[in-house]
Order: sequence, then structure tokens, then C-alpha cells
Amino acid sequence: MSDQQLGFREPGNIGPVNVPQAVRLAAACWVASAVVAGMMPVILEVAGIDFGQSIPDWAVPYLVAFAVPLTALQVLAAQHLLHGARWARILLTVAAALSALGAPVDLTALILAGLVLTLAGATLMWLPASNRFFLLRRVPADPVSAVAANTAGPLS
Repeated sequence: MSDQQLGFREPGNIGPVNVPQAVRLAAACWVASAVVAGMMPVILEVAGIDFGQSIPDWAVPYLVAFAVPLTALQVLAAQHLLHGARWARILLTVAAALSALGAPVDLTALILAGLVLTLAGATLMWLPASNRFFLLRRVPADPVSAVAANTAGPLS
């Protein structure tokens, strides 16, 4: 069955893409995780609100300096996940592994919720339906030559 029959379009074409529900849910989990585990602790810490995981006052600027760009990268990768970007799936898988390995022993509700969302997103993007989607969305290394080869026809 071709990409057109399945509802997929070429990466350069604008139009709706038939994204499997598992990939949509994975992207939603990643964005929610970015908010819950990435931005909420920063906002609470900067506001001086105790959420169970306090850090020293001198470390707050470093927390902001690292958390904001990493959270933005996570949201960007989640967006690219919906377009079938394999690099985004790999990057988010590494992020999930680091999150699981770096989770504190005494989990607060906020940290636990972020970890659950992260692991759910990581699991959903590797389900069989997700794998098929990423295989069909594979972009050739040199799209220009691939298009030229497809349009050259049998007589050239």
C-alpha cells in the first residue's frame, strides 16, 4: 500500500497527515511533561513557592538557564514527532532515559507526574503503529536527487 493510499503526504507538501493516535498521544505527553516537569518547577522555584524539591538560592539562575532551553527543545522535538522526524524520536528517547535515571529518590507529586508523562510519551512513540508511521515518513538523505530519480521516467 502506498503512502498516498494511507493518507500520508510527502514531507515538502502542505496538507493533513494521517498521524496515528499513539504518535499524537506521545506528542501530547511530551508537551505536558515539558510543562509539568520542565516549567512548573522553575516557575515555583522562582516564585519562592515550596513544592517539596527545594534547591539553594544560588542555583535558581542556573535552573532557569538550563530548564528553559531544554524545555523548548522538548516541545520542538514533540512537534517534529508529529511530522515523523526520527531524530526527534531518538532525542526524546534519550531524554526519557536520562529523566528516569536522574529522578530523585524522594519524588514529589509534581516530579512523579512529569516522570509518568515522560515515560508514557516514550512508550507510545515506540508502539507498532508508531513504528509504521516513522518508517513511512522516512525522508531520503538527498530529497532533490530522489525526486529527480522518480520523475526521470523509464526512458532516461
